[in-house]
Amino acid sequence: MLPNGCSPTTGMRAPKSKISRPGSGLSLGTLYSVFDGKFDIQDAVHNERLGQLFQLAGRALATEDEACIRLINGNRVFIRWLTEHPDYLRIHLNNSGAWASNPQEVGEGLVSAWRRGIDLIARVIEEAMCDGDIYEGDPVIFARLMVAIQQVFISAWVESGMQDDADDLADRVEEQLRRTLFREKNEHNGNHRLGDR
Repeated sequence: MLPNGCSPTTGMRAPKSKISRPGSGLSLGTLYSVFDGKFDIQDAVHNERLGQLFQLAGRALATEDEACIRLINGNRVFIRWLTEHPDYLRIHLNNSGAWASNPQEVGEGLVSAWRRGIDLIARVIEEAMCDGDIYEGDPVIFARLMVAIQQVFISAWVESGMQDDADDLADRVEEQLRRTLFREKNEHNGNHRLGDR
């Protein structure tokens, strides 16, 4: 948990003088009396934010819907949450490396969160494979592929000034996921998106 008034919106790459915004009511002395250093602050931000994200995405992936629907809905929840927290999104993009790779040189909390996320996605992908909705293969590799696709599209969205809304971004990611992972029978499901069934 971050100390009262600690805002994760400034990012961790800012010079020390910019870590604590004027008017935030939080001095650097206070910040560093609670945390040992920059990386501990970064871990606290990731633990808080990723905890929130896992709760929401976990609920979307744990419904009674078919596994392929849960993946699409989980993708949409993930993207919507990140777009609603653009400052954290920038921190996550700038400090975590490739989302498909096991994080290096980061705190144990971020490594643990990455593993939990990949494992959760892989379990649902494995169910979708058993249902015949996703091509057969290694579910962990497919989960890593899914988060790589998300990162590429989300990074491009940030770089373009975050102009499109979250649903448009989620639609583009969904389209790419369907082309990459899903068998053809799910690509044309009436006149609606797969996630709308």
